[in-house]
Amino acid sequence: MKKIITYSMLAAITLLAACRKEDNPKIPELARVPVPSLKKDASGASVIIPSTIATFEGKVVVDVLFPDDVKPKKMDLVVIKNGNKANVKVLKTDITTFPSVVSFTGPQLTALFGTIVTCDFFELGVNVTAQNGTVYEAFPAVGSAYGAGVAGQYGGVNTTLTYSTKVEFDPTVYSGKFVTVSDEFEDFLGYEPELIPIDATHFSFISPAVTSPLPIIVTVDPNTLSATIANQKIGNAFVWFLPYTNPKVSALASNPLNKVSPCDKTLTLVLNYTVDQGSFGAFKLVLRKK
Repeated sequence: MKKIITYSMLAAITLLAACRKEDNPKIPELARVPVPSLKKDASGASVIIPSTIATFEGKVVVDVLFPDDVKPKKMDLVVIKNGNKANVKVLKTDITTFPSVVSFTGPQLTALFGTIVTCDFFELGVNVTAQNGTVYEAFPAVGSAYGAGVAGQYGGVNTTLTYSTKVEFDPTVYSGKFVTVSDEFEDFLGYEPELIPIDATHFSFISPAVTSPLPIIVTVDPNTLSATIANQKIGNAFVWFLPYTNPKVSALASNPLNKVSPCDKTLTLVLNYTVDQGSFGAFKLVLRKK
């Protein structure tokens, strides 16, 4: 034990004697990097409407969080579509005055990304060039912009902004084969109904569980995306019990579950089933485009 202790002390003395100031690696120069702050200007549009994309104009206030701190050499306003960091586009370069209000338009977005449709979304950020020339990207391929948790450290400052598209009803989505996701009444289980467009706000489908089926006509409110069915006969009888005659269904506007969801390409209906002999009650049906 005595030898081990003596050896360790000698080793420590040797190591201390061998350490010189000039042998230590030099600490890299620290650079001050301003934290960007973005917000939507109230005079610009905050939501993109695909059907009127030609008239869209958004306005972004580009600023620094601490106005008295060192300023960046410049900032460049950039944008990505649908979260794709591999396709970053530039909206405006060389922003050097803070705050600055920067406008961007629907035609500009279309030129950069092509056709814009319901459920697309855009995220805006700034590439910050520090005074030493180092660029800090808004949407780096790996890691977080400007460092992990930067936005949360300062009371939730916005280092990026999101512009969503208004979800609009597209009749072409509600056309063709759909799969049955769920059916509480169990008539559509394993069945793929075909939705037939009637006009801009109506489509139809038939039940597989009735004799002499009649179209079930669905009305869509394009403003609220609600889907309703007026009480209507859907056939002469249920095939699984022929004595149940003249089946009818309805879907009420008062039920918020009755809706189309264009982003998910689904249709949800709470169907009230009745026959000449009485009522079965309400059962939820969910269809999704195949």
